[in-house]
Amino acid sequence: MNGRAWSQRLLVVAAVMLAVVGIVLVFTGSGDDGSSSGSAGVTAQPRGSDDTTPDGDGSGPDGDGADGSTSADGTPTADTGATDQPGSGTDSEPAEPDHDEPLAPSDTPTAAQTPAPRQTPTLPPGMRLPEPADVPDPAIVDGNDPTAVVAAALTAAYSFDTAHDASARDAMTRAQAWLTDEYSSSSYDLEGLEQDVQRDWPVWSEHQAFASISSVEPQTTDVDTPDTATRAERRFYVRMTPVGRDAWNGSLMVHQWFAFLTRDSAADPWKIVELQTPLAHR
Repeated sequence: MNGRAWSQRLLVVAAVMLAVVGIVLVFTGSGDDGSSSGSAGVTAQPRGSDDTTPDGDGSGPDGDGADGSTSADGTPTADTGATDQPGSGTDSEPAEPDHDEPLAPSDTPTAAQTPAPRQTPTLPPGMRLPEPADVPDPAIVDGNDPTAVVAAALTAAYSFDTAHDASARDAMTRAQAWLTDEYSSSSYDLEGLEQDVQRDWPVWSEHQAFASISSVEPQTTDVDTPDTATRAERRFYVRMTPVGRDAWNGSLMVHQWFAFLTRDSAADPWKIVELQTPLAHR
């Protein structure tokens, strides 16, 4: 009887031990089926470590999320608070400087200004626009008339026109036909006239101006020296205003001239040997 009871006790003990072993196997085997019931035993790898190499599908080391971490219920947890740190492999280089920056005001090229269109002045009825001087033709000027010779020379000397002349000297050249010597000699004040006009030549050129001669008038007095066969004297006043082809007008110029003429014989034409003007009139 006692032997039978002992055998039963051994069977109970063996059954209990098998039950314990079975329970242990059940709990230890549940972590190997690919899903975890908790976060115990799962360690998230730090960003930038050598163990976070992608496996080809863009997931973390365990394939559960971006960084391999999982939530308590086994759902992959995305790294939403991550920031790019220097040296983490992300593109954090500074942007290239913009080389197409606008030029500084001092470096900006200055474009040439386009001149304004020239305007044609409107004149009252019965008036006409001034015209450049009509230079007399030496071939048709009466060389036997000292008054005509001086008038022709002065008209040519005042025939300035920036539209056709390179400088004031061109007008002096046109007066040369009635002079005995070069006008630049000490006998002629035409050189001073050239310099006075040349000084204002840039302004004249800006307006395409020419000399509008109002009058070239002889003046006589009772004390004038009478003419001889080979010598004569004349006094003239010349009034001239620079007029621009864009309706610009300069100041009126009034000059007094003393002319002295000579010729070899009564059969020869008159030539001007001296042409002087008081400095106060220039």
